Parts: sequence; structure tokens; C-alpha cells
Amino acid sequence: MSLLHLVHKTVAIKFTEPARNQFNPEVSYAFRLTGVDAMGFLQIQDLKPGGLEDSAQPYWINKDLVREIREVDLAKTKEPLHYTGKPEKPAKSKAPAKPKPALS
Repeated sequence: MSLLHLVHKTVAIKFTEPARNQFNPEVSYAFRLTGVDAMGFLQIQDLKPGGLEDSAQPYWINKDLVREIREVDLAKTKEPLHYTGKPEKPAKSKAPAKPKPALS
């Protein structure tokens, strides 16, 4: 199957040993595949837990660093996936401001 069929889809990627400094080759990572070029590069975008796209811009990686790539349905998959996107921090609720005493 052509990589073009996976563009704009969520994919699980396992990386090769040379990518160990950034990715653990033993685990699958979830990304959005946003582009493929003829020179052997893949454009990926980080995903946050839950499958939401990270606000970071997509970036290019050499496909030689990819050992396995396949489409994944995050709602149905049972396998553990790692996310490189930053999880959203829960909004902290502010305590109501204390009234300031009136100056006399």
C-alpha cells in the first residue's frame, strides 16, 4: 500500500534503532501523517493523548528511521500508544478575590 493512502490519517509508527536518541524502538507512537515527498521524507504532526493534534507545526523525518507505519483508529485500538504532543494542562480555577478593606 502506498504511503499516500495514509496522508491526513492517524498512524502508529515504530522507529528503527538509529532513532533511539529520540524514540524508543520498542514502542509505537501516534502521529498524524500530514505529507509524503518523493525524496523519502514523511511529514508528521505530534498528537496529544486522546488523539488531538498538538499545536506544534508538522515536521519532516527521514522514512529510513521508520521501521513500521500503519493506520490506527484511536477509538478502537487496544495497544498502548505513546504520544509526543504536550498534554493539555487542566485550567486552574482562581479563588475569588478577597475584598480590600476601605480606607478611612
